[in-house]
Amino acid sequence: EAFVFVPRKNGKTTMVAGIVLLVMFTDHEPGAEIYSAAADREQATLVYDQAKGMVFQEPEFNNRVRVYATGKSIVYEEEGISYKAISAEANTKHGYNTHLAIIDELHAQPNRELVDVLMTSTGSRTQPLVIHITTSDFDRESICNEKHDYASKVRDGIIDDNSFLPVIYEASRDDDWTDPKIWAKANPNIGVSVSEEYLSRECKRAQETPTFENTFKRLHLNIRTEQDVRWLPM
Repeated sequence: EAFVFVPRKNGKTTMVAGIVLLVMFTDHEPGAEIYSAAADREQATLVYDQAKGMVFQEPEFNNRVRVYATGKSIVYEEEGISYKAISAEANTKHGYNTHLAIIDELHAQPNRELVDVLMTSTGSRTQPLVIHITTSDFDRESICNEKHDYASKVRDGIIDDNSFLPVIYEASRDDDWTDPKIWAKANPNIGVSVSEEYLSRECKRAQETPTFENTFKRLHLNIRTEQDVRWLPM
């Protein structure tokens, strides 16, 4: 299990699309089922769209698989491996035999049901992997905050779990959120997929528009804010 906690525009979707294809072509797990899941179908298909683009750009991939636009799936028939984008209706996901699951934007999950269904569907696999990728949630009881707290304890050595990989990029509540050094601390892909100029504009907007402050802190710095939207600076 991995928890990848990185702000928006840092290339999380592209990275996990590459992992989908890496697993599909190199794990050699007979009949492997691979899923990318999100709160809604449109979000779940973002990983599919990236993976599809990679397949079409690389003849070595394109010659081995079939891409189905209607079902948002990629099938490697020679090894019986399939990948599909799915949405959050957990009651329709029982019976899966998951080898790899990507759960995109964990903070948007309405509850823990989909995560639990996919986690428990990996039991018969020899080397399963579940990757949660997300930006920060606001301060509430949620599966995202639960996983973040667990990942932080693994990172800090409080919990010993060598089957869990915490990847956490975040600013703290005590950091000066207007400082470009703090933007770089929280955004590992700054200057590549997210520009400092863009973050500067968004930060200025957050300073001038109090209702946008929490959005900037949460989505671009991964700070867990007290509310989803701040009405008035405290």
